[in-house]
Amino acid sequence: MNVHEAVARETAEPWGPPPFPEPPARTPETSGFATKLPLAWTTGVALRAGKVTIGGSPWEVTLLPEAVRPFARKVYAANRSGVTAATPEERDAAVYLLDRGIADPLPAPAGKAGPVDDVEIVVPVYGDSAPLERCLASLASEGLPVTVVDDASPKADAARIRRIAKAHGARLVVRRTNGGPGGARNAGFRATTAPFVAFLDSDVVASPNWVSRLRPLFEDPLVGAVGPRVRPDVRGASSIELYEEARSELDMGPDPSRVVYGVPVGWLPTASAIVRRAAVTDPPFEPGLRLGEDVDLFWRMHEAGWTVRYVTDVVNHHGVRTSLKDFCGRRAGYGSSAADLELRHPGRLIPARPSLSGLAVVAALSNRRGWVRALALPVAGYELARQRRILGKRIPFSVAVEMTGRSLFSDAFWMGHLLRRDWWPVGWTVLALAPFSRLARGAAAAMAWEPVRDHLLRPARLGPFRSLALRLLDDASYGSGVILGAIRRRVPNAVTPRVRFPSWPRRGAPAGQASLQAGPQVATRRALVVADEPASPAVPRDG
Repeated sequence: MNVHEAVARETAEPWGPPPFPEPPARTPETSGFATKLPLAWTTGVALRAGKVTIGGSPWEVTLLPEAVRPFARKVYAANRSGVTAATPEERDAAVYLLDRGIADPLPAPAGKAGPVDDVEIVVPVYGDSAPLERCLASLASEGLPVTVVDDASPKADAARIRRIAKAHGARLVVRRTNGGPGGARNAGFRATTAPFVAFLDSDVVASPNWVSRLRPLFEDPLVGAVGPRVRPDVRGASSIELYEEARSELDMGPDPSRVVYGVPVGWLPTASAIVRRAAVTDPPFEPGLRLGEDVDLFWRMHEAGWTVRYVTDVVNHHGVRTSLKDFCGRRAGYGSSAADLELRHPGRLIPARPSLSGLAVVAALSNRRGWVRALALPVAGYELARQRRILGKRIPFSVAVEMTGRSLFSDAFWMGHLLRRDWWPVGWTVLALAPFSRLARGAAAAMAWEPVRDHLLRPARLGPFRSLALRLLDDASYGSGVILGAIRRRVPNAVTPRVRFPSWPRRGAPAGQASLQAGPQVATRRALVVADEPASPAVPRDG
């Protein structure tokens, strides 16, 4: 394409854009995509007794309807090889599983993706132009229109950006004032007209045909956005690079997911994502947010009713900043936007929601006196009886036992997460007191569980001691940003946990947690329970 250089018009955009438009309703017509796309069982979702699932998006215990079970078992047996619905009944079952995050659609296989002509790519850039060269080179194979947005870079950098864009046949949009990643993406969005817009950071190296492989997932008319997995582009062997290799802030993990608030993949980084134009307003990104704008975008999209998907079968690679100052500063910056996000989405940035039952078990087991430790048994028994009543008799008793263990473990997990991250000054004090206090040792064990587990499951080349030290620094930097942001914006919710009181469920609607949800042709009773993993902290990204 010929290089077209334009100056982005700067407009004063008010805080709080209009709500996103609503997606079409689920009908037999809008469900037809399920007979074309292969789908796989979502890793991380458990199937018990061939009829009960644990997990999904939102995270739930679901008693599968009779009409759904045969196809669900078929998909489960196929694992990640993929199954395509062949009958109207399987189509309805497929939509049921997809809309609950129990199954996920597979992208086009590598090397078999067809050509795409309805997607344009937007690449925001500021300052350093060297990564932009690699980024645009990685996009050449697909031949899609690319718009580079220079976010008011210094003159010397701007001249290099202009030359690189021209060399790669990209259109260049130049902003007069720096507006941050969200503002640059908004300018690029306005400069494009295609039905789908792919956002890619300038320091991302895209995998071959990543857009072509993900585009078929939009055959579901309710899908508003899709994002691939973003792994670190490690080019050296410094401590920070080796740490990022196993613990990148942009890597949402190995499990695909329907992206909703309250699950491990609760949002996507727009360092690499494709958005349906009809699913957003102009501007799509909140102009008042310089950090966390991608979290806000996908939460608003979900609130409007759109489906957002995270696809791990396609992987792009993001550049790594190797200085310790940049490492800590970026983490603190991510945390600082928690207050603004809490103002826009009340109740979502509360750092932890442990239950009184779990805290009581941890406290009892940490006591020196045997009779006090024995009190953990009746507390666990109460929680088991409570879970059994919530789930109902149609759910196997073994599932109630499993969910009791998951619930109590989750409370200890949340306590450790809170002390290590948002309340890190208290947590580090607890670590210092561990040699002198059994309770402090119990809290320290809860703090160490997640880093130790992560290192065992995903060993870093860095080694356990340096990896743990950088993890503590990572969490403390983020927590410092949260604390300072909460103070500046006067948003106590961002640093104040909420303790849940496990009241005894009433008949009919136990504890407000059981609900009747209609499937494609049948209804199912779905009981919400406490997840064994906390939702990923809403760490906002700036690319």
